[in-house]
Amino acid sequence: MPKSAKLSGIKSLRCYTIPEAAGVTGVSDRTIRAWIKQGLTAMTDERPTLVRGDALISYIQRQRQGRKSRLSPDEFYCLKCRAARKPASGLVDCETDGTRAKLSAICETCDTIMHKPIPPDSVPTLAKTFDVTLRGEPSQKANAASETTARNRH
Repeated sequence: MPKSAKLSGIKSLRCYTIPEAAGVTGVSDRTIRAWIKQGLTAMTDERPTLVRGDALISYIQRQRQGRKSRLSPDEFYCLKCRAARKPASGLVDCETDGTRAKLSAICETCDTIMHKPIPPDSVPTLAKTFDVTLRGEPSQKANAASETTARNRH
């Protein structure tokens, strides 16, 4: 079973039994029953218990919104702490491949490695905040300059 429920197969104007709702979302029957206890609107007066598709969609979307964490530019999300954390001692590694950049740092609380994707254009501004160590392939301009220098030597 997937860790998160799928929204793509749910029809908003349809009513689902608990096993049907479980099948369409990709979670177990027990999960759907737990969601009903936690506030998912269901028609429980008669058997079988029915769940409206639009109620299921809105419940899953509310769950997802509640899990989102907004980060400031100087924060990373630590998976072990499950919270926004700053890098230990302000030390950050930046790995670039021309089109992408990925920051890596150690959590100041639990010493876990944290990662954060960023646009390559924002690396110089982050260098003002953090002590950044650049790793990875050099940029295309640097490659072109080194090729020109190599040709001039021969």
